[in-house]
Amino acid sequence: MPAIEPKFRDPIYAGVAAATGIAIPGLFVPALDMAGVGVAWTAMVAGIADKAGLDLTPAAAAKLVAAGVAAVSGYIFGSKLLTWAATPLILAFPVAGVPAAIAVNATLNGLFTLRLGMTCASKFSRPDFDASDVLELAMSISTFLVKIPTREELALVREIVAAW
Repeated sequence: MPAIEPKFRDPIYAGVAAATGIAIPGLFVPALDMAGVGVAWTAMVAGIADKAGLDLTPAAAAKLVAAGVAAVSGYIFGSKLLTWAATPLILAFPVAGVPAAIAVNATLNGLFTLRLGMTCASKFSRPDFDASDVLELAMSISTFLVKIPTREELALVREIVAAW
């Protein structure tokens, strides 16, 4: 995984921190989780566009974020089902079960946010990228958001959360 370009560090770190922070209440209220992540992503994408000198309209940013939320919602729904299926185990061992479920939710939120931020920073930095390319990016968003995480990605999410 390439390093985060310094000029994009602040919006990506803020996005990852916000998305992981919403994981605690989001574990218990999934709609809050997705709404909170959507807000964090919108602010992050707008911040990255600003740092890249790209004039991205709020509507274009919202379309990109909506595509991202739609892409990961199936994955998130599956992880929520697994969490809910494990509820008897969590209730039997709440001291370990609840923090473990929160950690998984926070990690997924942070991972998806990191991937979106890194991809937007890379794409927005291209000299030939313009607002019309946002549609193409939105259409391909699931290919880079939903895949098996690497150790490097997980380590970077942990590093960002610890630094924030």
